[in-house]
Amino acid sequence: MGFFASFPFLMGLIGNLAGGQVSEMLVERYGRRRTYRWVTSFCLVVGGALLLAMSVAHSHASIIALATLGFGVMDLMLPSAWAMCMSLGGRFGGTATGVMNTAGNLGGWVCTVVFGYVVQATNNYEIPLRAVAAMVLIAALIFSRVDCTQGLVEGQIVPHFPHQTASTS
Repeated sequence: MGFFASFPFLMGLIGNLAGGQVSEMLVERYGRRRTYRWVTSFCLVVGGALLLAMSVAHSHASIIALATLGFGVMDLMLPSAWAMCMSLGGRFGGTATGVMNTAGNLGGWVCTVVFGYVVQATNNYEIPLRAVAAMVLIAALIFSRVDCTQGLVEGQIVPHFPHQTASTS
């Protein structure tokens, strides 16, 4: 099983590289807003469906296959999600991506801890997998509404340095 457990991570690598190429190609054709909304939402919906499928899978082979596909699909989304965040952040792109990454890692940590407690309390992996799938589907809905072409408005940013004004920042 150790060898097969590496498959999801290999597919994640492939998905990430392919996601960058696919996103770039689609941006050229459809623009940033439509592409990033579509790619992130589509991948999240498929990822949620794969999580639901994992919640009813019983064989090791099917779980590895579904996890492999899930990693590939979710990593296919990452370049679009990061590009969306950079587009929203504009010149504050580093801060925007830092906030997104921190929130995602915090959520992942909380989810992992809660997942373990739910499995321990219920002796059932289906319940937390379905809860995660529901959260992923909610994220798909949220991503489908983000307009990354708006970005941050300079006049609404509080200057970081006292000598700067909103018009010069």
